[in-house]
Amino acid sequence: MNVARFFAAGMALCLASGALAQTPDALWQGILANPPAQEHTDARHVALKALDERLMQPDSERAPDVIAYYHRAVDRALDALESEPPAKGIRLFQLYSSSVIVQTPETVFAIDLDQGPHEDRSRTGPDAAVRFGMTPEHIARLARLVDIAFHTHEHHDHVDYEITKTLCESGKTVVVTASNREHWQDEPWAGRLIVLEQTLAKPHTVGVLTVDVLHDYQWDNEAHTGGTPCNAYLITTPGGTGVLSKGDINCGLRLYGWLQIMAANGRHVDLVTGSPGFWRGVNTAREIDALFSPVWAIGHVWEFTHRSAGKPGGATGTYTANLMMTRHLFQKGTPVVLSWGEYLDLGPDRTPGRAPGSTTHVRTGASRSHSRN
Repeated sequence: MNVARFFAAGMALCLASGALAQTPDALWQGILANPPAQEHTDARHVALKALDERLMQPDSERAPDVIAYYHRAVDRALDALESEPPAKGIRLFQLYSSSVIVQTPETVFAIDLDQGPHEDRSRTGPDAAVRFGMTPEHIARLARLVDIAFHTHEHHDHVDYEITKTLCESGKTVVVTASNREHWQDEPWAGRLIVLEQTLAKPHTVGVLTVDVLHDYQWDNEAHTGGTPCNAYLITTPGGTGVLSKGDINCGLRLYGWLQIMAANGRHVDLVTGSPGFWRGVNTAREIDALFSPVWAIGHVWEFTHRSAGKPGGATGTYTANLMMTRHLFQKGTPVVLSWGEYLDLGPDRTPGRAPGSTTHVRTGASRSHSRN
């Protein structure tokens, strides 16, 4: 069964459930009572399905109760980030769609920070008080908390003008593709945008992180004759946890070959963020799963710009549909699905990857410390 049919089956299951609509507070309490874990439970499934049923309604992203729920979720994530960091391992936070934050004892880094559905990379709308997105206070808090931001590509659901501008003006490190930097080259803060060359044996050091990069594409067609430059990042924390994001790279041939080289050079993938679906070419999700047995934090869920205005449905897929798909897809790794504002602690219980001793260094103004593997 392909991805689209999995999503359709999940949406049909939700619509056929006949469950009574819950209030936003009831949805919130249901999610809080059943937090994400590597061992999934029926109660967790019920809580996610209830949230899905509200979000599946037409134009839900414009509804005041959904916007208020999202703001509450962002507040929860930021409050947790401002509290005591994990003593070891990493803490993974889910924000909108493909946007995640990783907190370690030493630093905070983000991948594809984006505040909500918009279709313009140069702005996110004039009606900030009512649209689905973050408030100016949310963005200011993010800029204080996040040390390094990585962006896989320039599509509007993977990068945000207002967040990027605020991070750069706050002296933080923002890593983008060359095409993304070119798009924003006339902005006064564009000089702070960093483009990392791709790596094989010799990784970059960005702040306290070891970073490997693959340059690839999100192809627009099956013939692979046009597409958007897209980077994969393998980010290794000081504690040895490897975090992989492929963004929207949608043919796995180069990706899997590169990951084989990474493994041969001592790196390991403990966590994958983003969607394992939506391929236009060879799908190597199963091969990546067999190679590394990672935790898969399924992303690109509820990307509202992929749903036609006024139409019901799950956009890029509901939480429960994505869970159904990935529970059957992966045999060695462990899939988890986080909703807005949720977080999951992953301890250093795997054999950490060993990065080579020679690295290239990128200094950041916000680094708390600096280490060399």
